[in-house]
Amino acid sequence: MSAPGRTAARTVPPVRALGRDAAAFTTETLRQMILSGEIPPGSELSQVELARMVGVSTTPVREALRQLEMEGLVESRRNRRPRVPAFDPGDLDAVYCARVLMEALAISITVPTMSADELAELRVDLDAMRAAGAVEDLTAWDIAHTSFHTRLIFGCEPALRRQIRMMMSRADHYRRMSVLSERPFGWKLGESEHEAILSACETREADEAAVLLSRHLARSARAVLAQLAPEQEPVSLDAALRMVGAER
Repeated sequence: MSAPGRTAARTVPPVRALGRDAAAFTTETLRQMILSGEIPPGSELSQVELARMVGVSTTPVREALRQLEMEGLVESRRNRRPRVPAFDPGDLDAVYCARVLMEALAISITVPTMSADELAELRVDLDAMRAAGAVEDLTAWDIAHTSFHTRLIFGCEPALRRQIRMMMSRADHYRRMSVLSERPFGWKLGESEHEAILSACETREADEAAVLLSRHLARSARAVLAQLAPEQEPVSLDAALRMVGAER
């Protein structure tokens, strides 16, 4: 497997020792390796080497690669090995445009239905992000951050949630670039944005929550563009912000 900046291969116990479905385990393991940068953008993927790294046969690896291709984390190429896509500013623009449109709708549906317990769980997630950010524990921060954003859309239909989760997965490696490049400032700014979104949820201001969430997503996308493709204008993202009334 050709991987620029490749790190040492991890040691993973065989999947049968973990008592988990091989394909699901392999998919999740490879997803996290891609999102964390352990398998960097542009890497060509060898099924044999991936199987050795994860501790499975090549059969679940093939199934995992098909799923990850559907999520946009892997791309197939005719007569060549699949690979992790290189940074594509046009794809980032498209992914975040889709997220703004879908998540603005989803949060506007969710906010009126939120119970006191669900609002309290959002607060727990936010506190966990603060604690993780204070010690720059990216793994713990990621878990709390994913939980927070997932709760914001939980009131919409399952089919829409699935589409949003797919876009979240595709955006994750871009979001990580933003979080890592901006720390600690970016973590503090994200914390204040999350607090504002939660406050709007608590006061049942669904439209305001949708605007704040849209602007939060847009800032994350623009932070990556500013670092990696400063000449790129996020045309689709800007149009989506106008559609949901979140343009500044």
